[in-house]
Amino acid sequence: MDFAGCSLTMLDASLLSAFVERWHPETSSFHHLFEEMKVTLDDVDALFHIPIDGTFFTPVYRDQATVVRMVMDALEVNEVDMLREFGETRGFHLRMSWLKTTYQELVDAERYQAAARAYMLHLMACTLFVDKSGVYIDVRYISLFSALDTPCWARGVAALTMLYMALDVASSPDTKQLAGYQILCWIYEHFPHICERKIQRVVATDPSHCTRRPFEVSTSYSGYARWESHVARHLPERCLRQYDYIQGIPCSVLEAPAGGIDR
Repeated sequence: MDFAGCSLTMLDASLLSAFVERWHPETSSFHHLFEEMKVTLDDVDALFHIPIDGTFFTPVYRDQATVVRMVMDALEVNEVDMLREFGETRGFHLRMSWLKTTYQELVDAERYQAAARAYMLHLMACTLFVDKSGVYIDVRYISLFSALDTPCWARGVAALTMLYMALDVASSPDTKQLAGYQILCWIYEHFPHICERKIQRVVATDPSHCTRRPFEVSTSYSGYARWESHVARHLPERCLRQYDYIQGIPCSVLEAPAGGIDR
C-alpha cells in the first residue's frame, strides 16, 4: 500500500481537541491519566511508510535567484513562469492549483521525473506538510525530492518534527486551529474503540500496513529530531507502556542543544 491510500474521510474536532489538551511540549508527548504516549519514528514508518533513515532536512536556498534555479531544475519550468508564480504568492510559495496544472503539463510532455516531483510535492503539501493556509506549499520542500533515485533526506523525521511543532502551537490557549491530520491517523490506530474508524478499507486489509519494528529497534533512538532549525525531543523511553512494557520513572528532560544536530 502506498502513502496516497492513507487518507481519511472525516475529521473529529472534539477528539483532536481532547488530545491537544493533553499535549506537553517539553516532552513532546501526551500525558494521559493512565500513561504517557507519543507519536514515534516507528509510528511514522509503520503508518505512513515514509523513510526515517537519512540526514536531517536542511534547505539550501539563500536568495530568490537560488530558489528560482532550484525550482526550475526540479520541475523543469521556465524562469518567467516561476517569477510570475512568486509574484502571485508574494514569497517563496507555490499554489496547489499551479502545481496541479504543472503536473498535468509535465505528464502530457512525457517529462515523468519532473512530473513525479510535482506529484509528490502536491501530495506532501496536502498531508504531511500542510499548513493553515490550505492553498500554498513552501518551495523548500522541493529539496526533499531533488534526487528520486538516491534519497538522502530523512523525510519521516521532517514530518514528525513538523507534527510536534504543530501540536506545540495548537496547545497554546490562543490557538484556534491545528495544521496537519497525521495525529488523527495515529489516534485511530492506537485507540480504535473510542471513535468510528474512517480510514479507507485498503489500509485495514493490506497486510503490509502498520508493520512494526521490534521493540529494541523502535526504541533505540532517543534524542532530538530536527527540521530546518527547529528541534524537537524524541524520547520513546518515556512511553514504554505504549509498547506493553513496564514503565519506570523517566529521567528529567534536558534542554535541547542549540546546534550541531545533523543526524
